[in-house]
This record gives sequence, C-alpha cells and structure tokens, in this order.
Amino acid sequence: MISREMMGVYIPMLHNQFKEQMNRLVGKIDLTTSQIHVLFYLKSRGDEEVIQKDIEEKFNLSNPTVTGIIKRLEAKGFVTRTVSSKDARSKSIHLTEKSIAASEEMKRALHEANKKVFEGFTEEELDVLEECFKRMLHNLEGGCGHQHGHVHKKENN
Repeated sequence: MISREMMGVYIPMLHNQFKEQMNRLVGKIDLTTSQIHVLFYLKSRGDEEVIQKDIEEKFNLSNPTVTGIIKRLEAKGFVTRTVSSKDARSKSIHLTEKSIAASEEMKRALHEANKKVFEGFTEEELDVLEECFKRMLHNLEGGCGHQHGHVHKKENN
C-alpha cells in the first residue's frame, strides 16, 4: 500500500499501463495512443478549423511534441496540412479518408481498453471516479477548491 503522500504515483502508473494496452490494440492500424487522441480531437471539431496551437492547448503538450505527432500522422496518411484561413503563418490540420476509415477500429480499441481498466466497477463507483478525475484536473489547472462536492469550472475570458 502506498502512503497518502505518495498516491500521485498511481497516475503515471495507470497512464503507462493504459497507453500500453491501447498501443497493443491499435498496433495493426499503425497508430499510437497520442496519435489517436489527436485524431479523435480533430474529428470532434467537425468542420471547424484546427491549427496546431489548438492541439497544444487541448492536450497541454509542447510545440515540438505536437509537431512530431502531426508529422508522423501526415507521413502515415492520416492527416493533411494546409495554410490556415485565419493566419497564414499557421497550418490547418485535416483528417483524411484513411483516418475516417480507421475511426471505427480506433473506437473499438478505446472501448476495449476502457472496458479492461474499469472492469468490476459499479456505475456509482464510475460516477464518483469521474468526479474525482475532474476535481484533480481542476486542482492542477489552478482551481481554487470546491464547495459542496461540486467542481467549479474556470471561466474562459
């Protein structure tokens, strides 16, 4: 048993195990977990223009990290880049037919990995866990606590 002061060690342990599970499940479509997260994000934005900075901010990743992910996705044929209509210095990132075709396999892999990690949890436990995850993220993003068990969302100005 890990002491309460060291509980944070579980976060990278869980992350690494989940990532390994996902990478095994999507290996045949030649994608990594990070690449899948970016592809799902692009798909969630629909027809809205997405530039690299959007991805950096969404996933709290550095510019060089996202550049590498995008370059590898582009080399594999999962995305294309064009000059942004908003800012000529930026590139707009678009899904290709290949990524759209692979989306069902990606969804299946994510479902299988989630099923494995949350095996044996009740719906009530999952609800509590989700609230705990949200609160931890809020705390790390500089939130100022909570009242009555509710997470206060930061206002976007």
